[in-house]
Amino acid sequence: MSVPPAELDATGRALTWHPEVAYVGATTGPANLMANVVCRDDAAFYRYLTESLGALPAIGRIETAPIIRTVKRFGAVLPL
Repeated sequence: MSVPPAELDATGRALTWHPEVAYVGATTGPANLMANVVCRDDAAFYRYLTESLGALPAIGRIETAPIIRTVKRFGAVLPL
């Protein structure tokens, strides 16, 4: 997402309250806010984009990249 620097913190904090958001972090460059979103299906993802994210006025641009296949998940590996 692209957010004006003065709105970066407030927009990031607002995203933490969205139940669909698993991760949100500030970064640098033209896309300065990143979020991992988990939705049930394409329709739920579309609703999230148009309603929840669309309601945040500081977001100027959004680029999405749906994950179509998970090869490896991150996290601690527990012994068997």
